[in-house]
Amino acid sequence: MGALRDMIQSHLLQMLTLVAMEPPPSLDAEALRDEKVKVLRSIRPIPRQAVHAHAFRAQYRGGDVAGVNVPGYLEEQGVGQASTTETYAALKLYIDNWRWRNVPFYLRTGKRMAKTNSLISIRFKHPPQQLFRHTAIEQLKPNWILLNIQPSECLRIELQVKQAGLEMLTQTERLDASSCVLASSEIDAYEALILDVIAGDHSLFLRSDEVSWAWRVVDPVLKLWSTERDFIQTYPAGSWGPTEATRLFDRDDQDWRNGLEA
Repeated sequence: MGALRDMIQSHLLQMLTLVAMEPPPSLDAEALRDEKVKVLRSIRPIPRQAVHAHAFRAQYRGGDVAGVNVPGYLEEQGVGQASTTETYAALKLYIDNWRWRNVPFYLRTGKRMAKTNSLISIRFKHPPQQLFRHTAIEQLKPNWILLNIQPSECLRIELQVKQAGLEMLTQTERLDASSCVLASSEIDAYEALILDVIAGDHSLFLRSDEVSWAWRVVDPVLKLWSTERDFIQTYPAGSWGPTEATRLFDRDDQDWRNGLEA
């Protein structure tokens, strides 16, 4: 199926809508889904000629995962030697509405990566005025809000604050929610969904127009990739994916945030 269809079209676009949507008038299922659809409808369409500037795909090759040598995707049982099905996909999207215009949203997913983790990382822009003398504002580390989803739930804020002493230098302070040190809920995510079905709560389920607009986001990419059957980039299993995927970033100081620590 490929990583774009399997993960980005459904799961990651859902996470994007929850981050970018305006507050709903209530937590009623329809009110919540109305706001999510507004986000999807506002995503800037990707023209065919701009697909490579907004999307990247790759396959894992042989590598080392947790000290074990593993085969590449084309060496897996049942996979054709000429397959260009992507096991890694990254996407850059823009939401053309009042709040988010010209703010890039980066989505990525991959198999056989260095670690299994689900993370939403929100990076803040630098302040427009230089407050720390003798420190180039471009060299200051950014502030972050980090929402780790799996395997452990955690909300972290990273702030640049002045170091103690006479020097006008900064250091990173991390503020973790108290729940970060607590054990995960005993209820499995799928068990919670089944309970929602029994209770008739549609909040976490897709509505038909939501599905349609999500497919409109990825369709231009899928159509172009379907014509490119001769070559696909690779990355070693056990890594954080292909370094070439950094071409999606708008600035040289941007990079993928791999986890809470880096």
